[in-house]
Amino acid sequence: MHVDVIRSRDGLLRVRSSWEAVYQADPEAQLYMSWTWIAGWFEKLGCQWIVLAAKTTPSSDYTGFFPLQLRTEPNRDSTFRNELRTGGGYFAGYTGFICDPRFEQDVIRAFADHTKRLNWSRLHLENIFASPERLTLFLNEFPQPGFITEKIQRPDDGDGIDHDIYVYVNLPGSWDAFLYERLDAKARRNARAALRQAEDDDYRITTPKPETIDEDIEALLKFWELQWAAKLAARYNPRLPHGMMANFRNMLRCCFADNALYLPILWQGDKRIGIQASLIDWKSKSLISLLNGRDLNVRRPPPGFVLHLQCVRWGIENGFKVYDLQTGDFPYKYDFGGIERRVECLRINTPDARNPQGKLEPLSLPVVLDRALRMEKDGNLAGAAIACRQILEADQRHADASRLLKRLKGSPNHKTPIDLTTAKILHQRGRIAEAEKAYRAILESEPKHAEAAYLLGVLLLQQHRFEAAERQIARAIDLQPAAPMLHYNRGVALQHLGRAKDALASFNSAIALKPDYDLALAQRNSILKSTPHINLDLNL
Repeated sequence: MHVDVIRSRDGLLRVRSSWEAVYQADPEAQLYMSWTWIAGWFEKLGCQWIVLAAKTTPSSDYTGFFPLQLRTEPNRDSTFRNELRTGGGYFAGYTGFICDPRFEQDVIRAFADHTKRLNWSRLHLENIFASPERLTLFLNEFPQPGFITEKIQRPDDGDGIDHDIYVYVNLPGSWDAFLYERLDAKARRNARAALRQAEDDDYRITTPKPETIDEDIEALLKFWELQWAAKLAARYNPRLPHGMMANFRNMLRCCFADNALYLPILWQGDKRIGIQASLIDWKSKSLISLLNGRDLNVRRPPPGFVLHLQCVRWGIENGFKVYDLQTGDFPYKYDFGGIERRVECLRINTPDARNPQGKLEPLSLPVVLDRALRMEKDGNLAGAAIACRQILEADQRHADASRLLKRLKGSPNHKTPIDLTTAKILHQRGRIAEAEKAYRAILESEPKHAEAAYLLGVLLLQQHRFEAAERQIARAIDLQPAAPMLHYNRGVALQHLGRAKDALASFNSAIALKPDYDLALAQRNSILKSTPHINLDLNL
């Protein structure tokens, strides 16, 4: 089996017809693996993605596609590592690969084999949606001790909802059959009453036109923002809601342009009071509920309930077989006759959670260079030099990294990494007073040295000097806000100081940056349950 690697939008455009042929042939393919969804999502992501494309011979047609996202993350020693995620995560309801079923075993093994050749520390299989046979075939290619596979626990929002449970409704052949076969007597009465109200003269349901779609999407996002943004910002990260809205905006437009979006709008007079976005999977005859928003001041008719009923009715009229309500066992989903299935998140790790030999994936070199330039600007010259050397290990001819490293060596403020290395050795050997003195000396000469600032905070935390530790780690966060372990350890210090609300915010920030951060998830849950059990993240 031959595997090509697609790295550009033009490359995706060239294989569109082959992709769509494989998509139609694969009985397990679903909309989040369609060319429209993957191309739209990857175009928004920018440079860090690849698609593995399999064929039986170099000259034959393609028989499978495996989209992957590449992320570049910092290690605590100022080096970087790469992580792979299935295409679409964390945003797609389902992820995975597609293949011609005639060749599925060879294609899946080829995907696994080629993935192993890439440089990565973790492979995240988020919302992986594949038959047990296919998934087992893929995972068997990553045996221990070379790899460690684990199930990832999704974040607990504190509302008792299991997000590994996905709920869907099988649609019968007629609306009357749905009312009588899927709904109980109470739900049936409520459905009829809600629809009667929504069909009065003052109400109407419309769908967008090309000239109104942007306005309609913005109205939906405004409803969603008013209902959810503050809650998500407080629980996870202030930037999260606007990032989600940007993703929704992009993908809804892509799907509308490809006739893959059903967007009913409930009006009262000339005012929108509810909007429901569902993705149309024409191949599988499935309507996928993605996003809804409503005027929170309107109770009757209930906009959300009415629009779900409208989606079901439209789906039945157009021959659809499934109304997919996706993740979460929310009680309202069972009012429609919901059926459960499990969709999990898995992760494959290298033994030390680092790239093999520390070598970077070439696609990530521009990202690492950009971060090295930022470190130089922030005064972390030692960290910038380490990043440059790592780039040059992957590409000896990288001119920009060579020039930057030369400039760093010529700087009067340049400090060799040995100072930090010595401090860390003292710390690891328990020579705490000497380590503290060394960290403070580094920070005196380089106030913006992010790792020294953080490690000094860890040292203070280990000594139970919680107030000093909290202040010091807060300074380190100012220098390196995207490092989840900093937020986690600040949360530990705050929890010891009795500041539970502030500690919860810190743990939420850590989880927003690293959704599978087990320690932070455990600590957040312990606060929510008021039974704290504290573990430090002390990887030096």
